[in-house]
Amino acid sequence: MGKVKPIIMLSVDDRSVTSDLDSAGYKKMGVLVRPASSWDEAEKLLAKDAIDVLVINLDYHRVNGIQIIRHIRSMPQFVKLPVVVTSVQSAARIRNAAIDAGADLFVEQPLPRQFFIEKLKTLLSQSTRGTTRIGTTGEGRFELNGKIISCPLADVSNGGVLLQCHVDLAVGMTLKVELILPGVKKSLEVSGHVVRKVKGDAKSPSSSSGFGFRIESFQGDARKRLEKFVAMNAETDSPMRYYL
Repeated sequence: MGKVKPIIMLSVDDRSVTSDLDSAGYKKMGVLVRPASSWDEAEKLLAKDAIDVLVINLDYHRVNGIQIIRHIRSMPQFVKLPVVVTSVQSAARIRNAAIDAGADLFVEQPLPRQFFIEKLKTLLSQSTRGTTRIGTTGEGRFELNGKIISCPLADVSNGGVLLQCHVDLAVGMTLKVELILPGVKKSLEVSGHVVRKVKGDAKSPSSSSGFGFRIESFQGDARKRLEKFVAMNAETDSPMRYYL
């Protein structure tokens, strides 16, 4: 049996609370920690190592975690890098601010190391399976305030969709969406929540406003049919990007 490749985790936090013993504990569980106490240190490590996941402690006030996330998402080479934020604060506004900035996962601390690593592995597994995004036609339908809203689809992946829609939806809002895909006879019924708002560029005619929707559950065989659709159309790509 081949040796399992360790997860390389870049941790932006106060080094004084990241002890050698703590790092050794992570190592035993298959995670190599690369600590950084500033953005300058983090940037050097990103350039040096093949980082698998970036973890930012929002309670570490020496850095602005939200600003770092936005900066990372503006860099083409790191646009798909999984980003996890941690905090002892449980307020929805804290979580929503991180997700809206581009974080993939919010973890409320304290959380036992073993469970935290399981969350990281689940995120990385989902990222590997779900990040192929294809441009498509079709539409997504959902109910809002008793009305059925229909929005054109822009991008679709195994993990979510981007809908071109001017309806103002709050990040974190839960929705049930019916996906109608070209060439797929039966619509797909899925549930999940809004993870990003996308603002169109007025100077670019091809740029559209909308929102990113992360799929969290599928009805019937919807997951299998979505994966088949993505696999058959994966050679195409769209300039419209969103982060799930």
